[in-house]
Order: sequence, then C-alpha cells, then structure tokens
Amino acid sequence: MRNLGKRTIQIGIALGAIVGLVGCGQENSDVQAASHEDYGLSSINGLSSINGLSSINGLSSINGLSSINGLSSINGLSSINGLSSINGLMTTSAGRKTISYVVKCALAANDTLVKQDQNGTNYTFAGGIGLCPAWKNAGVHGDSNCEELVSACLMAHVNTAGVHVPLWLDANAPAIGWGIDSVNYPFQEGSFFGNIIETGNLSSLGHPTVNAPAAYYCDGAGFAAGNAGVVAGRLGASQMNSPYLNPFGNGVLCKNSPGVVDQYSKGVGGQTDPDGYKALNASATTWNNTITVWRNNNYSPIFDTSYQYALSSNATGGAMVLDAGSSPIQQWNASAGLVTSVFNMAPSGSNWTISPISAPTKCFDAGNGANGTAVALATCNGSAQQAWNITPDVATGNFFLKAGNTSRCMNVRNGGLNAGTAMEVDDCNTTSASMKFAIQATVYAGDQTGSTVNTTGGSSTTPCASYCATPTEMATQSDSITNISTNAVCYESTLPAKNFNCGNMSGRTFSVNGKAFDCGTSGGSKSLPATVNGGFCFQLSAGGTSSAYFGTW
Repeated sequence: MRNLGKRTIQIGIALGAIVGLVGCGQENSDVQAASHEDYGLSSINGLSSINGLSSINGLSSINGLSSINGLSSINGLSSINGLSSINGLMTTSAGRKTISYVVKCALAANDTLVKQDQNGTNYTFAGGIGLCPAWKNAGVHGDSNCEELVSACLMAHVNTAGVHVPLWLDANAPAIGWGIDSVNYPFQEGSFFGNIIETGNLSSLGHPTVNAPAAYYCDGAGFAAGNAGVVAGRLGASQMNSPYLNPFGNGVLCKNSPGVVDQYSKGVGGQTDPDGYKALNASATTWNNTITVWRNNNYSPIFDTSYQYALSSNATGGAMVLDAGSSPIQQWNASAGLVTSVFNMAPSGSNWTISPISAPTKCFDAGNGANGTAVALATCNGSAQQAWNITPDVATGNFFLKAGNTSRCMNVRNGGLNAGTAMEVDDCNTTSASMKFAIQATVYAGDQTGSTVNTTGGSSTTPCASYCATPTEMATQSDSITNISTNAVCYESTLPAKNFNCGNMSGRTFSVNGKAFDCGTSGGSKSLPATVNGGFCFQLSAGGTSSAYFGTW
C-alpha cells in the first residue's frame, strides 16, 4: 500500500462541481491534512446526463465522445484535430461543460487546456485528477488505460439530477489510489468502467467481444437501494436519459459479480466492503480500469444555477412533474413538455428558491406553512416561506423540500397520482413517497453555462449584440421553443440552422436578425435570413398569449 503520509486529496472547485470553466481562469487542487489514514480521492459530481454525456452532447448508443462531437483520441486535446473548435462539443455551452469534465479527469491539477470556440472565444479548462495527462499534447488512440480511466472518471461524475454530490473515489490508478474514509464517506455507492471514448469494436484494446461506446456500472453494497439496480438513485433503468448498463443485473452487487478482483486496504477482516475493484468482468472480457465511488449518507446538495430542473413526486414514478402554469403548484403529465414545468434553483442562504423559467420573478411560496397549506406561485420577496431547505433521501436518490418558515415538507395532496393534484405542506414523513421528489437537470430553452475566461482573437460580438442585452442561448440546432410567456423574449443561436417555423403570435412582433416575420397563427417552414455575427437572434415582443412557439432546424 502506498504511504502518502496520511493525507486527503481534495479537489477544490469554485462552482461545486468538477467543472473547469471558472471565472478566475483555473482552479487548483488542495492537499489537506487528515486525521484518518486514507489514500483515495475526494471529488464532487454534478455533470448531468442532459448537459454532458447525453445523446446530443457526446455519449450515445452509436457514437462515443469522438466522431461527430469534435473530440478525437487520435490527436492531443490541444490540437485542432484532437478537439475541434468549429464543430461538436466546443460549440455549445453544454458541450463545453462535458469538455471541462474530460480535462478535469485527464489532466493534472497544475495543468490547464485553452481552446477556442467557433466564434474565436477562448476558454480555459482546469485539470484536476491527472488520469491521462499525455492526452493534452498527444493522441491516446490505442492506450486502453488512458481511455478507460477517463471514461470511468466521466461516468463516476454523472448524475441525472445535475446536483453536486461529494464523492470519494478509489481506483488502482496511482492518480487516485486505494483507501477508504469511513468517517466522511462510509457507503460504497457503485463502480464504473468501460470505454466511451472510442467507437466500434475494441479488439485492438483487448476487448474483442465489445463494441464501443461501452458504459457499465454496478451497485455498491453501501445502499439498500443498490439491490434495485439504481446506484443509490442516481443511475439505472428507472432514471430518464441514463446512458449506462448494469451488466450483472439487479440484485447483484459489484463485490459478488463473477470473477471480481477486489482490494481491501485494511485486510478482508478489517473492513466490511472492499475499497474497490482491480478487475470486473462484463461482456465476456475483463476490465482492469474501474473507479469505485463512496458517498456520505448525509450531505447538503448544491444545485447548479446554470442548469434547469424538473421535479417529480416519487409516487408517480416520473409520469408527473410539478407545473407552475397556475397557482397553486400542481403536478402535470411529464409528456406534455410544458415550459411551466421547468425551473431554476437559486440559493437563498443555505436554502433554495424555485422559480419557473417562464416566470423567473415568481417563486414557490408555502404561505403560513400550516398543515395542508397549498404551495402557491407568488412574486419572489426573499421571505422564509419561499426559501426551501432541500435534503437528500440518499438511499433512493430523491429529495425532501422543507418550507423555510416551518420546516414542513412539500407533499402531493392526499398522495394523489393524477394530473392537476395540488402541492401542499405537511408534517414530514420520511417514508411517504408523495413527499420524496426526484430533481432532474433538463434543458428547455438552452443551457447558458460556459462562462468566458478571457476573449482573445476573433470577435466578441454575438448575434444579439445589436438587438437585446441578455438573450437565452438555444441548446441545439433543432430546437423547439414552445409555450412562450407573454413577456418580451430574446433567443440566440450560433448553431448551423437553415429553417424555422413559428405560430400563435397574434398581436406580437417576431423578428430574426432584425427582419420581421408573420407568425400570427400557425406558420409553415421559413428560411432563416443571413447570419449576423455568426448566428441568429430571435426576438418576440410582449403581449398575446402564452401559447406562442417557434422552432429551428
């Protein structure tokens, strides 16, 4: 066992996540003294499957992080061919968040990577763990250790909630090491392994029975819910947009999987569960580069203000989501995809306010907080009744939302399962499914993450610079903006769209790059005008109804 002199390696992260896009240019790793003997790595997750490893931003069933996404293992990340500036991940805020995690996993804490986007804007991504430092300047195609370790690291930092959760990592890789912190991270959550960097058959990398991308996880023994195959509620079949597969099936823990090679730093009799696993077998092949995650049973979740969120009662299994289309707050069909069902989470001291993106000046309000009081939508005023204390139900991956003025829990009235059932506050019952809410990161009108570290070269002028001050960045080339509020709005895109449609805008003015279009009722396909500063600015004046829409492709 390596003797590191009793220390804990703590990754210092300004945004609370393993994110390299920071206003000060980069972040450093802090080595902090610890009173217990542990050699693993402390980290924090928070890369959501929507804004990071998703079918549109990197990981899918047919494309790895390379191919159409502008990332190649054949060349170094610093080269044009290794990480493209003009297409793929560097061209969207969501894609740049993925790159920040790639760099954080691959490069060491004292290193950074500077890359331009398609507009010539420079971004500085900070290293952190150092699992594959060679990738900065050289290709890693054919280097199974590098590719598998970065893959496992990325998978270990994803959760569908997009909530930043403290983690303890264990791996055979020297950059992480073995050891357990039974004081702060007593529960083994799960292990991650595979290769999401390459595509196609992996015969040349020693896995002839596997076609990449291959993303695997298995359940740790620390959580009872692990037997349900959900890795403590954060991944698995019951989660939406989960890009992973548990090859051993529900009810089979990592430590009980066939052919497992485990690591006990304190000896088999000195600890309940192994630190992690030197080898796991899946798809008729052995994976030697696994990363095991440990978690605390109690933590304060940190929501990312650059994400948007959907909330769903555990009782409905995700079929219903909270909706702010009327007051009081009610649940509605998730399949409706309403803009009023997407929320921003903003800090209020140690608590959080919840505001619909369609009405950002209004907040969830618990009123006087008495039992049975409906949760209303009211103008944000900074009061305790609008500040929600959100605590995790770690074993299920859900959360309790407690009103700041009375500490009573948000509840689906009478445990109802139907659309239109109102939310209320009641005395907390930690076993009640109607008081447990899944909180999941989502994108409705675009993720505006990816703050500029510095701007050098190229033009800093954006498509909307001459039209509006704070446009909302659109998420994808084929984007649909529906149920637009009656307020004046402005959207911006630098993605290569060619056409659009629009409708239900009677009494309002809709323009693209300053050119007005008739969208009074329903419109057919229209051609976009010439780009301005590399993209398009979509403006809609105030008025009309909240059923206005437009889409691009």
